[in-house]
Amino acid sequence: MAFDGNFVHALIDELSTLEKGKINKIQQMDDTSLVFKIRSQRANHNLLISAHPMYARFHLTEQKYEFPFNPPMFLRVARKHIEGGIIRDIRQIGNDRRVEFHIQSRNEIGDDVERILILEIMGRHSNIIITDEKYNILDGIKHLTPNNNARTIMPGFEYEAPPTAEKLNPRTEDIEKLPARIDFNSGKINKQILGAVEGFSPLFVKETEHRAGHFTIRNIVSAVKETMAEAENVVPSMYEQNGKELFYYTPLAHLGEPVETFDTLSRLVDDYYHNRYQTALIKQKANDYLNVIGREYERTERKIEKLKDDLKEAEEKDKYQKYGELLTAFMHQVKPYAESVRVMDYYTNEEISIPLDPNISPSDNAQKYYSRYSKLKKRENAATEQLDHARVDMEYFSSLLHQMEEITTAEEVDEIREELHEQGIIRIKRNQGAKKKKARKIQLHEYRTTNGLTVLVGKNNKQNDYLTARKAQNNHLWFHTKDIPGSHVVITHPADQIEEQDIMEAAMLASFFSKAKESDSVPVDFTEIKHVHKISGAKPGFVTYTDQQTVFVTPEKKKVQNMEVK
Repeated sequence: MAFDGNFVHALIDELSTLEKGKINKIQQMDDTSLVFKIRSQRANHNLLISAHPMYARFHLTEQKYEFPFNPPMFLRVARKHIEGGIIRDIRQIGNDRRVEFHIQSRNEIGDDVERILILEIMGRHSNIIITDEKYNILDGIKHLTPNNNARTIMPGFEYEAPPTAEKLNPRTEDIEKLPARIDFNSGKINKQILGAVEGFSPLFVKETEHRAGHFTIRNIVSAVKETMAEAENVVPSMYEQNGKELFYYTPLAHLGEPVETFDTLSRLVDDYYHNRYQTALIKQKANDYLNVIGREYERTERKIEKLKDDLKEAEEKDKYQKYGELLTAFMHQVKPYAESVRVMDYYTNEEISIPLDPNISPSDNAQKYYSRYSKLKKRENAATEQLDHARVDMEYFSSLLHQMEEITTAEEVDEIREELHEQGIIRIKRNQGAKKKKARKIQLHEYRTTNGLTVLVGKNNKQNDYLTARKAQNNHLWFHTKDIPGSHVVITHPADQIEEQDIMEAAMLASFFSKAKESDSVPVDFTEIKHVHKISGAKPGFVTYTDQQTVFVTPEKKKVQNMEVK
């Protein structure tokens, strides 16, 4: 990506349609992001402004977002001072990633006042600040206290620009001074340009170098000017390089042809950031449950090791039983206060030494060994039974950890949350008097084979159970990776209508949505649903099956994307 100063400049030109628009409503999505509902030029617009540490930006959005019921303090201040106001001007500060929205508003007594909404796009230091016309701070979405910061962002303080190095504005004659800022003998010219010029990104400098061929003291200014002039041709473009998506407001020759272009910069930014932002929110929401599952997994792992130690110790039980028997048989050979006795072991026909407690009688020594044998026998039986349960738990938590990695929607987080509650792993606090929610409708993930057959995939245990036990019919084909945690996959067509190509593609989906998605030649079992059975009392998602066949497939991400029904 390259949301640099040049991109901001082009985006502000695009958003000039918002000038003279009225801010009808302001809503806050999270701790760092706001949506302004603006009426301008007889149309409604949603302007998103974010100071997110990774996704700071501003643009028009067509996406739907959820908003908290109780407005945070910053939102209350924003509504008080700028809701209902008119946007008079949107301006960029220099060529930097700092933007000011100058808004004509009214104070408590109805007088016209100016309010300034300042957006600073600075990575993790990004901020949104509201000031009066004299730049006295009314509030900031992130507060900076005077103790540990170079400047203070708190109500009542005067706004100060972020402390940055003095750079040249490429949109003024300042750019003529660039050669004097560059040491052409020290190398790393690109990095020096970034340190000397305001609002340039590595992507823009690489494009300038690509056009210039090689930076020299004679061509560096002209190369920058020519690239800046060429970039006035705004074509919002998305590129892919080394598996990563990049975007810019204008075509970049050094990246080749874009994989996609957009009709507006806002649509480009909206498309790029929305899924990433939603994914970040989902991961944040899921993180607590991931920690719970990870903790349970580690606890079960420790339990298994302890049970194995108990079983290893129980291996001594037969020795103690033998000692008890031999002592009982040869008790007449035990001398008073002896610490041991040597007797003939009639199991091996060899002499054996048996340790004794000299403070108790021979018969009590024999009973002591019988008692130790009995305790170890009970411990062995209990440990064996518990070990079987712990291994099932281990497999269950391992599958949950895999499912957490595959989460793509907030609904899937809620489904796992509900499952953890049902399994007694977490408690959910419910408000007294709160109405009981209706049962959640489970959404399965749909794919289509080359032959047009529908394939359904469950990405968590609730979806898997619903798909296998309720949605699928007896003559449908069911797929699952062999002895590997993964999704249940079903071709929802009678088995006699399914061709080999359909089977291989459905098996490939099963391998992709499994813990073996990065592997080659993954074994996948398939059978008809009538041969798949849920074990009474088993963990969610656990089934047994018979009459299966096995195929070996390799997961292919692009093929999965092409098969997905959106």
